Amino acid sequence: MANEGEKKDYRIITRDIAGKLNLDETYTFTWLLFKSDYETGESHVLRETLCEVTGIKNVDTISKYTAKFEDLGFLRKEYNYRNNEGQLTTPVTYHVDIPKSNWVRFKKDLLLEDIPVELKAFLVLLKCLCINNTNIIYYNKTEISRRLNLSPKTVKKYIDLAIKHHKLVEVNNFFLITDCNIILDTPHTKSNFGLRTFDKLAREKYDIIYNYCIEKNVIPPPYDFKLMEVLCIHRYDQPEEELEIAVRNGDRNAKKHYNYYSLKYNLPKLCPNLPPQIHSLQYFLTSLINTKCYKERVAQLEEVELPVLYLFFTKLLQKSEMRKDIVIELSYRGFSCTSDYS
Repeated sequence: MANEGEKKDYRIITRDIAGKLNLDETYTFTWLLFKSDYETGESHVLRETLCEVTGIKNVDTISKYTAKFEDLGFLRKEYNYRNNEGQLTTPVTYHVDIPKSNWVRFKKDLLLEDIPVELKAFLVLLKCLCINNTNIIYYNKTEISRRLNLSPKTVKKYIDLAIKHHKLVEVNNFFLITDCNIILDTPHTKSNFGLRTFDKLAREKYDIIYNYCIEKNVIPPPYDFKLMEVLCIHRYDQPEEELEIAVRNGDRNAKKHYNYYSLKYNLPKLCPNLPPQIHSLQYFLTSLINTKCYKERVAQLEEVELPVLYLFFTKLLQKSEMRKDIVIELSYRGFSCTSDYS
């Protein structure tokens, strides 16, 4: 559950806006979301306020847009009170629909960026076309135009503008949104290993890989919890923040541990050159785990450590009545650390 600060920082928006709202309508709707309650979608925002934040000059245009939103099922209007002549005497209340599925997230900072407002809206619409749990659009410009119901000229204009402002990169006719305010959502997954929950750690490490790819103008691989879990289990099982704090505090062996366990430190060293597009996280596992450095590190373990490690994991797992295959996996980790993992 997000805390109050986080709730104010981002909003979710239905993917169904793609092809149904134009750029001005999309931008207005994004601001309406941030003027609405995060959980209930209720908003008492004035049309004048929406004009102010969107740059739209006429309140009647706001009314036209919100009427369209209502027709599409994106919100419901509630007219609070009318006088005897039927005139509205209090502002309208908007009840924005909060989607339970088929949604994407973006941060409020996107709306505050120093780029054209149409480009902000275009990035939100592009996100609606991304493959699940990625910021990658596997459509060419013609297909993007068709799916967003925007003219080819408009799509080309804002793709070029997004690339110019470093919000988008194009590789092999695919597009990757690089704006950090378009949130990359990685799924929460329950780990098969009961000793420790790797969900949060796996997503933290994936973000490091993802951002490294972005820096290199490379299409990153999609998130795969199973592969990230392997990466965490077999080497990078320490949160980056804890490693950095230990170094700053001058703890004994902290620098040595950081150099070995930190993915931030090792990624550019072990993967200095990347191909234009990486289709699977397996690429990084091969480089980050199957290395001479890794094997030498394991070889330095004293022989007595391995049986002790085996007994510890075996007894603990048997006590908690976990599956036999998990015992085998962790035992394998203890006895076969020097084996190749491909």
